[in-house]
Amino acid sequence: MATMILLPNGSSSVSSDWITIPVTFPVTPPEEVLDDDNGATSYVKCDDNGETMIIEFANPSVAEGDIDISAGMSVRFLSSGRSTNRTYVSKVAFDFEAPCGNPQEIAIYAATRSAFTTINGTARPYSDGSSAAWTYADLEALEMKCTKAQTIEVYLSYLAMEVTYTAAVTDNATFFGANF
Repeated sequence: MATMILLPNGSSSVSSDWITIPVTFPVTPPEEVLDDDNGATSYVKCDDNGETMIIEFANPSVAEGDIDISAGMSVRFLSSGRSTNRTYVSKVAFDFEAPCGNPQEIAIYAATRSAFTTINGTARPYSDGSSAAWTYADLEALEMKCTKAQTIEVYLSYLAMEVTYTAAVTDNATFFGANF
């Protein structure tokens, strides 16, 4: 099995309560601080329950013809975040958005004032959460809705998608037959 990572490259419907750090003018969009896991150097933060942002992801770095679609794929989110409270954890609900219908997954970030926690989502073998295999078009349109749960402030430093797939088998018989 092979893997590829899809990094954020856009955002939409970002609530004003999701704030990008460091604060710049013009405001840096969330996708520009979520694309590498650099801890407290840059992140998005939110402390209001129910506030959302939708993160869009780059197209696959592997060509469609190089993936054996019939063997299936799985997709999961990778994240790094932390609670700013010493006692209580912070929670963020992650939902695969269009074209997917996977169930919501809650990430619980540890109650520490300095360390970031890595949370990796469940590998989802179906794009609709039940029986439809992932397609290349699904990967090209992948979005993640992040919803702040609870009122304990959270910092998110990294959000990416990990795609696990089987590489397509190339036919080398013609090449070898012609040369030997």
